[in-house]
Amino acid sequence: MYKSKKSGIVLLTVIGLIMMLSLLILKSVDISQKYFDRSSQNAIFVQLNKSFLDALAILQQSSQDISDAQTLSVIIGLPIILGTDEGDMNIVMNINSAGGLVNINKLILSNNETNEPLYTLLQNLLQEYQIANANFFLSILLDAVDADKNERAYASEAALRDYKFADGGINSKESFMYLVDYFAAKGGDARVYNIPWEDIVGFVGEDIDFNYIKEPLLSLIKKEYNLNSLYQEEILNSYDELNIPSESKEKLKALNIGFFSPRILCSINLFYMKQTMSLNFLYDIKSKKVGYIETVF
Repeated sequence: MYKSKKSGIVLLTVIGLIMMLSLLILKSVDISQKYFDRSSQNAIFVQLNKSFLDALAILQQSSQDISDAQTLSVIIGLPIILGTDEGDMNIVMNINSAGGLVNINKLILSNNETNEPLYTLLQNLLQEYQIANANFFLSILLDAVDADKNERAYASEAALRDYKFADGGINSKESFMYLVDYFAAKGGDARVYNIPWEDIVGFVGEDIDFNYIKEPLLSLIKKEYNLNSLYQEEILNSYDELNIPSESKEKLKALNIGFFSPRILCSINLFYMKQTMSLNFLYDIKSKKVGYIETVF
């Protein structure tokens, strides 16, 4: 009875949040439509930006109600689709978890020591793809994450050889792929490009959300810890619900894998006539801060 009542409250909370997002974005569509120039891409950008600001305002006002795995799963499963009466403009907003990747910056711990569980996981990943000079690539990553200019191996400090690259953290896909390119150019292995990095590596957050680990990373974790019984069939809330040995749970905890991450990835896609524009942003429910904003034309 208690569980059923709690599920009902969660559903009402999320539906209320979605309704507020829908109404504000729809209002912005109506207002902008009055001044919309059908030939102006700038007008599309203004519309998209206004929709982003409206959505962000609602998230900052109401997202504290998203505080567990079940609530997050509901809002992720309900995309917001809006359009004008004329049918010439549509806005689609999707919300996904951003907690399904390992934060590459956690290779270095707060005490400046190497994060051994994560290091070993990446080392095994490189071995699986038969990457030559794997230790050199890991040294490049470690030297990019730490704040000093001391090289762990010859030529492993990219910031010493390219003034455009600032070490002390890897903050974007572009920065990470720069290091992949750097590794390949310095006598590494071009097979490093075969690794689905976008499904394994992220750049923010303290933890990993088990419910949203992407398949390449989940497969890697299974192999690393011999967890053939590990699967994602339903939304889980705690380690108690995982049917694996206690020692295996401890290994997952060492990677900082939990069951709710406050980081969500929001995508607003605007379709007008034959033009499309998207705005993606990372939002932290707990801190109420935007991690990054990316506009795609």
